[in-house]
Amino acid sequence: MPIRFARLTDADPLRDRCWPNRTFMTVYSLLARSVRNMTDARGLALVLTDAQDTPMAFGQYTVWPTCAEISDLVVAEPLRGQGLGTILIQELVYRARQQGITAFEIGAALDNPRALDLYRHLGFEDSHTLVLSLDRGREKVQFLRLDIVEADSREG
Repeated sequence: MPIRFARLTDADPLRDRCWPNRTFMTVYSLLARSVRNMTDARGLALVLTDAQDTPMAFGQYTVWPTCAEISDLVVAEPLRGQGLGTILIQELVYRARQQGITAFEIGAALDNPRALDLYRHLGFEDSHTLVLSLDRGREKVQFLRLDIVEADSREG
């Protein structure tokens, strides 16, 4: 599947395919913040598309002082379990590393073991747990961290 930068015009197809329980304005606001972060070099938002350029998955990172936080990762329901989340996370990490970022965080609700297993499989390690207000109310979220140490910095 092709990968491209997210656009404001992706709000409706992303809501339809990935976030049917969210309002259009909620998804549009998320994309507006993502596009602003890209413009300000404070983040990146990507979509995986089908052959007609319709978004089928979304993920972004935001640059914070100590790391890049990967968030809002979603894959359309019929495409889950096919490795698209892995591709998206790996692409986000690759592009962030091109900006010199070597520390990453990602979070998942504790009742989402499939996401947690994926993140751990990709090398993220448990960091801390917070209670956050998510789509279904207040939930415990496990944050995981990935620190990439360059080979040159280990020598000497």
